[in-house]
Amino acid sequence: MTGQLADFLAAHPERVAEIWAQLQGSASEQRASGSSREPRQFLNAALLALSADDLGPLMAFAEIDVERVQDLDQHLEKALLYLAALRPATAKAAVEAGLDAASQLSLALDAAEDLAVVATRLSVTVARRLAQQIASMSTTSSARGTSLSITMHELRRPLTILNSYGQLLSTGMLGQMPDSATIAIDGITASTEMMVRMVNALSELTRLEDPEDRLNIEPIGLTDLISGAIEAVAMEAKLRDCPVVQDVAADVTFRGDRRRLTLALTNILGNAVKHSPDGATITVRGWEEDETVHMAVRDQGPGFAPEDAERLFDKYYRSAAERHRKVPGSGLGLYIVRTVAQRHGGSAAARTEPGKGAEFEMVIPRGERRS
Repeated sequence: MTGQLADFLAAHPERVAEIWAQLQGSASEQRASGSSREPRQFLNAALLALSADDLGPLMAFAEIDVERVQDLDQHLEKALLYLAALRPATAKAAVEAGLDAASQLSLALDAAEDLAVVATRLSVTVARRLAQQIASMSTTSSARGTSLSITMHELRRPLTILNSYGQLLSTGMLGQMPDSATIAIDGITASTEMMVRMVNALSELTRLEDPEDRLNIEPIGLTDLISGAIEAVAMEAKLRDCPVVQDVAADVTFRGDRRRLTLALTNILGNAVKHSPDGATITVRGWEEDETVHMAVRDQGPGFAPEDAERLFDKYYRSAAERHRKVPGSGLGLYIVRTVAQRHGGSAAARTEPGKGAEFEMVIPRGERRS
């Protein structure tokens, strides 16, 4: 984050909070307990999220509690809408503060980017805490006995709404918007799509670890599989100006679970987009060798410490470098990649040249494996 939004909010807290409250339709909101939530409380919580990476006050303000799964989707949706309303409130306050046009545009772009990052971290944090609850359960039956699957379904709803509105705004179906606003909307849409994939990953994880689960084996074309995965990350790649190029052998077919293999490959591609510098090319290769099908994704990011190669696929593992660079993620994406590959009788591996990028490869036998 640039800090520009946080600096502006800190300099004009009363007016931004007042405008934000007007956009919400009221100056304060009553809690079920009888206490009220004031606009300045939200602004202070947002400032801590922006400046100190502390999401605790924001979660408390929105009453987000992973123990109360029945209402979790509603409180998360409220928090995301609160954050979204902060952008127009900041824009109006910037006009009143007398900022010139260039400064207003710069602040608007930074606000869209910074608020999208906070929204992503908030959703990832909620998803990670739900996942940790699963991990702490002692038996598969107790995990199935919880309302986690219901919660995952409900979490998709607000994210789908946000994503749908973003797509409509971006394409001009709800009216023409200036280029600067379109860029901001694209950023919000890309972040929302990443959140949706996170929710889908958590939902898929519970099924993959169920010993009674079975793969849905069907014929798959390698080219179609890779194209579908690339399309799933197209918005994020566009936002980072990272072209994704393919080098896929023609007419390669094999048998596998299409949905899960697409999810695994999408996770690898999403990982490459997150770690790639803006404008860098991401390369996807696909080929057949010795009755196995290989899918490899190479990025041009900073790479990783070679000793982390195996641990990258561990559940919830995030390297020190990722935490230092504040790259969003739960440590589940690559774990799912390895689990899906192993359920197909295959494997997953990571290679790197530190400072020159990383390559992640998934190897799947061509024949059917019943599981």
